[in-house]
Amino acid sequence: MSEEQDKFEKRRKEAEKRKKKLQKMQNSKVKPGTKRALGIAGGSILAILLVAVIVVANAGFTRRMVTALEVGDQKVSSAEFSYYYVQQALSTYNMYYQYTGGSYIPFDTGKSLNKQKYSDTQTWEDYFVESAVTAVQNIKTLVLAAQAEGFTLSESGKAAVESTMTSLATQATQQKVSLDRYLTAIYGVGMNENLMRSIQLDYQLAMEYEDDLKARPEYTTDELEDYYQNTVKDTYTYVDIRYMSFNKVEATDSTEGKTVEQAKAEAEEFIDGIISEEKYSERVIEVKTENAKKSDDYDPTKEITDNSKRTAVSAGTLKSLDANLGEWAFADGRAAGDVAVVENSSGTGYFAVYMVTPAYRYDYHTMDVRQIYVKVEDTSDEEEMATAKKRAEDLLAQWKSGAATEDSFAELANQESDLKSDGGLAQRVTKTDDAVGQWIFDSSRKPGDTAVVESTAGYHVLYMVGEDQAYWEIQVEAAKRNADYNETYQALQDQYGTVVRHDFGIALKSKPF
Repeated sequence: MSEEQDKFEKRRKEAEKRKKKLQKMQNSKVKPGTKRALGIAGGSILAILLVAVIVVANAGFTRRMVTALEVGDQKVSSAEFSYYYVQQALSTYNMYYQYTGGSYIPFDTGKSLNKQKYSDTQTWEDYFVESAVTAVQNIKTLVLAAQAEGFTLSESGKAAVESTMTSLATQATQQKVSLDRYLTAIYGVGMNENLMRSIQLDYQLAMEYEDDLKARPEYTTDELEDYYQNTVKDTYTYVDIRYMSFNKVEATDSTEGKTVEQAKAEAEEFIDGIISEEKYSERVIEVKTENAKKSDDYDPTKEITDNSKRTAVSAGTLKSLDANLGEWAFADGRAAGDVAVVENSSGTGYFAVYMVTPAYRYDYHTMDVRQIYVKVEDTSDEEEMATAKKRAEDLLAQWKSGAATEDSFAELANQESDLKSDGGLAQRVTKTDDAVGQWIFDSSRKPGDTAVVESTAGYHVLYMVGEDQAYWEIQVEAAKRNADYNETYQALQDQYGTVVRHDFGIALKSKPF
């Protein structure tokens, strides 16, 4: 059962309890004193009850009519705002559940969110409200800007929305309820099929317009180089480095401490005679073994490994870890094999450092390749693997016996591949250590080369298309596009995205749990 279904079932049971409680109250006897009071104010109470019945009966309509936000010239109803509020709460819950397996959720779903602190100044309800306001503002700004420009939703975008609606309808059918009732149970009072479709259409249009805005700028290599050197160099410049920490230790009643000077002496002793990466690794294992032997639970049969190597550590990451370590690693003239004792920035110890690969960026070119994927469900099954291999080899032979062009390979991929894509095309493929990656980036590889390559998931019939953009350019271009888009979006928000809040409409939002 999905989380949405669980949530629906929980709300159904709660509704049944409320119904039974109401019936019990209605069937109970009224005390004489109460009868007298009711008689005195009978007319007024009858009127109040009549209004209450009308309000309850039209609660969904009311929430679709009451305004929670105005973004530009668009009004956002309480029911629509509830959708974003509930989504923010559920996505946060799901995120924590995914990473902790439910062992840690920072709020109690069984208690009111406005009684639980998110920070010193906000409750969890406040936080989700603010997040929902921001989400609505982002979507509506892009929708209004797109409409003003005449940008319309693609046919594939419309199809994606209808696919979402079909999926929701299927889930409602599985619960044996109408789609409107299902949507109300999940996303709150006032949500129905029409409103959900409208929300999904807005979202799809906003995403397509955002993608279009990001794709519009064209950059030269010189512009990317300038942006790299002056803006994002720390993010996309890396080193491969080994280091161990030697820190002071405060003495206790039962253990002897260690001064900063002693920590420095240990670090200097550690690097003495280090002339290679292999020697550094051996020394790491020696020190870890000596330390392990001092432990009461030392197990001589347990393998001790070297985990001192850090690969592709960016300048920004290393400098945030320790400013002094980052400064040493990325200093001008730093060379492979450099060894040093570096004081940490807090003055509490030292690093014994070995430079494996000095500062570099990913200058290699990515590759474009086509593939016909033959999937294997159980790669430990030798018979299944053999069958898949034969199929892959037969497909390659079939291609070779025909026109044997890239177009004919693409056509065969569309027909036969177990992973459907545009002619099996994969663009801007980056380096990996697996068999497929090794074949693609073999130094002898040239356009038109083909092969059948085994992987951990089956077999791949590969066709080399050729080189694509350098990887560092792809990284920097993506960063620049995002930065330029943020500027564009801010201007659009200033023009279209002014938010006016209506507290009553916001207060009518539904509860997420």
